[in-house]
Amino acid sequence: MLCRAPFLTFIRTIPARGRVLIQKGLSADGWRMPAMKRMLFIYNPRSGKGVVRTQLSYILEEFSKEDYEIVVHPTVEAKDATRITQEFGDAFDLIVCSGGDGTLDEVVTGMQTGRFTRPLGYIPAGSTNDYASSLGIPREMTQAARSIINGTVYQSDLGRLNDSYFVYVAAFGAFVEVSYDTPQDMKNLLGHAAYVIKAMQTLNTLKAYHLRYESEESSGEGDFLFGMITNSISVGGFKGITGTGVTLDDGLFEVNLIRMPALAVEYPAIINSLLNKTPNKNVITFKTSRIEFWLDEPVAWTRDGEFGGKRKHAVVENIPRAIPMIVPAEEDEQSSTV
Repeated sequence: MLCRAPFLTFIRTIPARGRVLIQKGLSADGWRMPAMKRMLFIYNPRSGKGVVRTQLSYILEEFSKEDYEIVVHPTVEAKDATRITQEFGDAFDLIVCSGGDGTLDEVVTGMQTGRFTRPLGYIPAGSTNDYASSLGIPREMTQAARSIINGTVYQSDLGRLNDSYFVYVAAFGAFVEVSYDTPQDMKNLLGHAAYVIKAMQTLNTLKAYHLRYESEESSGEGDFLFGMITNSISVGGFKGITGTGVTLDDGLFEVNLIRMPALAVEYPAIINSLLNKTPNKNVITFKTSRIEFWLDEPVAWTRDGEFGGKRKHAVVENIPRAIPMIVPAEEDEQSSTV
């Protein structure tokens, strides 16, 4: 059996010259079927208010115009996209996924654990879509599909957190549980505001974590409120929060570490420093390709908005240019910019 939820195969109609024998690629009278490019399309039907359900036919029409044989798989449970990609992805010429950043993370992880790569198209359908925004991928779904057809491959860096992978962010400390604890129904109803509301509910539970960190560029020890290692222009929908001069294929992460302030009145200055990149004694920022953490207690991490486990020791490494993302051609990107 191919998978728990059956694939649906959509094949573009071919000019009739007898009955088409799909298995052999021949018609009944011996005419050979033209070779078709094979696409694996994986989507999360619950992401972003379930909008992909209403757009699915339009998206598939865009791809079928280009003579793709399209195999479609809606995810049915966590890590489903990873399993399908790992087991079947290398049989396809192109993989496309639609969902939030977590769905994209699962597909990329499937390629890594399956030990293969394919050009990867992404149709964003989540609540924030930070990574898509960083790559200039259109928010409108049929435009995103067309940009995959007409786009170019961009070799983006990939992150590794111990034995797992992440596409654009690994973080620990304050508010990280918000990203994976916010109910999907709440995200579908309120979108980005759902994260803000959930974050406000956790303000009275902020705590510091004692840790030591080491990288070639910076090392230190102390009580820290928050840490994030990113390869993105935005996180949580906030553009510019990760750093300046961000490039997704330079082999470097942007690191932001926030020390626990002595007084609560220092919080506004810390937030201002993050948003506007102004100097602050409690905010440590630098770029690195590898950083290691030792914490006094197990601390919850998030990877691309999903739960990344609790860890006392973490090694975060950059795998340069490991994700062959399809991005809009320059002229398409300019025409889709709002």
